[in-house]
Amino acid sequence: MLHIVKAELNDLEALMVLFDQYQRWLAIRPPLSQTRAFTEQRLREQDTCILTASYQSSMVGFVHLTPLYSLARARRGLIINDLYVQPDSRRQGVARALISHAHKEARARQAACLLLQTHQSNHAAHHLFESFGFICDVSQYYFLDVTD
Repeated sequence: MLHIVKAELNDLEALMVLFDQYQRWLAIRPPLSQTRAFTEQRLREQDTCILTASYQSSMVGFVHLTPLYSLARARRGLIINDLYVQPDSRRQGVARALISHAHKEARARQAACLLLQTHQSNHAAHHLFESFGFICDVSQYYFLDVTD
């Protein structure tokens, strides 16, 4: 049976295995020590929310929610900043369960909205998100990498 829970500090090592796979999949390779320190800080400060999916005792996926503050709405929203499921666990409802729990978390936090971005070619993800009622916004989106 699939279990979805909020990650805690004692989940850090299992998360690092998934994060390493996720970063390889994205072809993004910051040093693992940097990822570990950043994730540990998030878990300690609880300023974001990482939900994990596990079968028995094996972590197979996660969704990372970060806050968004809207002055226009005078409310907070949440961004699905990262979503990953191990390849051998895909097409088994793991991503659907993670999105469902992310939606519940947003409602529990009285968030005004739940936002996400995915690659244009990721049609399976588009279908999944649209099945939850997400609407593809066609407004301009800009990105500026400000790292050195």
